[in-house]
Amino acid sequence: MRIINTHALAVALLAIVAVFAPHEQPAFAEDAGATTASLYERLGSWEGIQQIVRDTIANHQKNPAISHYFADVDAAKLAGHVTAFFAAGTGGPSKYEGRDMTTTHATMGLSEADFDTAVADVLLALDQNGIGDAEKAEVANILESLRPAVMGTGG
Repeated sequence: MRIINTHALAVALLAIVAVFAPHEQPAFAEDAGATTASLYERLGSWEGIQQIVRDTIANHQKNPAISHYFADVDAAKLAGHVTAFFAAGTGGPSKYEGRDMTTTHATMGLSEADFDTAVADVLLALDQNGIGDAEKAEVANILESLRPAVMGTGG
């Protein structure tokens, strides 16, 4: 069985992506408070995030630098896992119960350039969905916080 690269959320957005662990709940959503919409809400809640994830996966599949990671991927299954991860990590109500990022990406041999390319694809998907600059910056920070786990250099 081939392990797929979600690239952060893919990644993870990205990302990206297809699988993480029940014990590793994304810890990057901030408590937005009662008067401020969460990042989850500002990204369009479940439906908005679901579309961003689908667009991210399509961007990855079209990107010659990283498309080989997605050649034999069940895009619908991957989108389901990544959407749940992304929704949970941005303050949504979903609970992510997939594999952890380190385990998911351990055998992929990703380079820093692969990670950067995947993040760029996520940011492109945000643009494609009319997401504002403040939200894009928050998502970029979330993805960057996942770099050590995805690259196997930390937590």
